[in-house]
Amino acid sequence: MAKERKIKCDCGSIIESKQAHFEGFDTEAMVCPKCGFTTLTKEQAQQYAKIKQLHQIIDAERKIIRIGNSMGFTLPDGLKEFGVKVGRKIKTRAIGENSFKVELV
Repeated sequence: MAKERKIKCDCGSIIESKQAHFEGFDTEAMVCPKCGFTTLTKEQAQQYAKIKQLHQIIDAERKIIRIGNSMGFTLPDGLKEFGVKVGRKIKTRAIGENSFKVELV
């Protein structure tokens, strides 16, 4: 079993893997606890690119529409790349007075 590599920052501290805020969303990154230097591993960079692509597809204002006696909104077709399709179950949760979260189940 390979040993986990420790990356040393220029300030002398060991860089740790943790959540970091990039361009309006959180992603896993390598962050120095002492000076705050942030970088990404190859795997983290690939995950970041995927999250960024998802944000570019989904981030937009949408209009609430009437569907029979219910309300709804449409999602862009580009979400198919992320496994979203008609019939897939979602979970909604209120997170504030004017906001809610939609999660794929």
